Amino acid sequence: MPVLLNAIVLAATVLIMVAVGLNLEADQFRKLVRRRAVLPAVLAAQAVLLPLLGLALVSILPLSHSLRAGILLVAACPVGNVVNLYVLLAAADLPLSLAVDALSCLLSAGTMALVFQGYAWILGEPFTFAVPPGRLVAGMVLLVTLPVLSGMAVRRCRPALAGRLERPLRIASLAGVILLLGLVLVTQGAQVPPAEWVGTAAAALAFTGAALLVGVGFGQALRLGGRSSFTVGLLFATRNVGLAMTLAVAMLGRLDFAVFAAVYFLSETPLLLGASKLYARLFPAPADR
Repeated sequence: MPVLLNAIVLAATVLIMVAVGLNLEADQFRKLVRRRAVLPAVLAAQAVLLPLLGLALVSILPLSHSLRAGILLVAACPVGNVVNLYVLLAAADLPLSLAVDALSCLLSAGTMALVFQGYAWILGEPFTFAVPPGRLVAGMVLLVTLPVLSGMAVRRCRPALAGRLERPLRIASLAGVILLLGLVLVTQGAQVPPAEWVGTAAAALAFTGAALLVGVGFGQALRLGGRSSFTVGLLFATRNVGLAMTLAVAMLGRLDFAVFAAVYFLSETPLLLGASKLYARLFPAPADR
């Protein structure tokens, strides 16, 4: 069973990242050249502010060790590519979303290693997910960076093939994530006390809402305008829970560490879908968009 589970987790993650790459092309990044300071600012802010938000939550909420570790893991992860759906529904800044999503994934091998070192320094002890840096970076490169670059290469060299592969890959990767969510919730359901499930859901909703507000505020501080600021909020709140579960299960062999990621995904999705639809209704896009 563990071997089969690891295979499903790794395959789903690689397929997701290839699908991300199939949707990317150089023109999407060229559109942001005029705002070249925005990308590094947003990327750096989400890599610093979200882990700090995670640390604040685990210091306040009475959760078990495994759930606290899960919060910190999700906070360290890159952007989840479902964010682009939320941005489309909100009629917000899609080029910014695509660029930050892609670069966040490509840089995650380095940023997550640094965040884990930061956790160890702040907490004064080795972080629970303190995988040896070399192993972590190598694993992230194989799981994230190379699949994304492979997808981009296919799109550039064989655009017709990329178009045919995009939908099947998305369906297969989504099926893998749903299967993993089910396995996590079923196998861990009886081991987590009911009161702790309530606390986990509350923590997931609190993290999502706070991250959304922090991102919007950061966008306003950069004077990006309403739509771009809301996009930054969505980017902050949408975490790559598939990658979080992959690290917990495949690299650490700890299914219990994936519980918060599963609950976070189930909480994040309706909250951000609702926020995106509400934003689109309150601030309708100009007719010429």
